[in-house]
Amino acid sequence: MKCLKEQEALEQGAKRELHFPDMAVALEWLREHKSEVALGTVVVVAGVAFAFVVAPAGLLVLSPI
Repeated sequence: MKCLKEQEALEQGAKRELHFPDMAVALEWLREHKSEVALGTVVVVAGVAFAFVVAPAGLLVLSPI
């Protein structure tokens, strides 16, 4: 049980990085897993880095880094 708590603490503190071959695959994955994505997560699509940010309208968007 102690190991699970330590792993959870590490995962919460670390920035997550996702890699996709193209934008269509990335968007499909994001639609299915939108509740799992955290702000600041780095998403690499075909070698281009993006980060999740909140737009002024309150929308979650991919912004180029």
